[in-house]
Amino acid sequence: MSIVLDLRQDFKQAVETEYSVDDKMLRTIEKSLVKGGQFTVRIKAQQAAKGLSLDINISGNAIVECDRCLDDMETPVNTSKTLAVQFADRYEDADEVVYVPEEQTELDLWPMVYDFIALSIPLTHVHPEGQCNKEMAERLSQYMVGNEPETTL
Repeated sequence: MSIVLDLRQDFKQAVETEYSVDDKMLRTIEKSLVKGGQFTVRIKAQQAAKGLSLDINISGNAIVECDRCLDDMETPVNTSKTLAVQFADRYEDADEVVYVPEEQTELDLWPMVYDFIALSIPLTHVHPEGQCNKEMAERLSQYMVGNEPETTL
């Protein structure tokens, strides 16, 4: 499963495409922070001075593990990125620029789209107050500071 951009297209007029990302695609990533979800990916590609300009918009919900109770939870994702695609006979590592050989006819955007999804998820993700797994919340409360059983001397 991939999100592939056909580089043989005429990009003088903007080319807009829409893709769906689901659990099946997300399961292809090993040791992923994102356990599942449903996303709409909209890509607008157009010719630029040195290649192509890609506007990538991603919206949907990611399934991640709650940091508090370890149950799955949804977190919204809404992010936009702009990438430049430049045709070159060399590869350079650069932010927001993807270099591809001139003879390449397709560009797989899935690794970048996944990175954009993963990077848009907050560092900490917990259920709203009172929505964590009740059994786990009770167990955790036993170990919270200030919840020690009272002792009498």
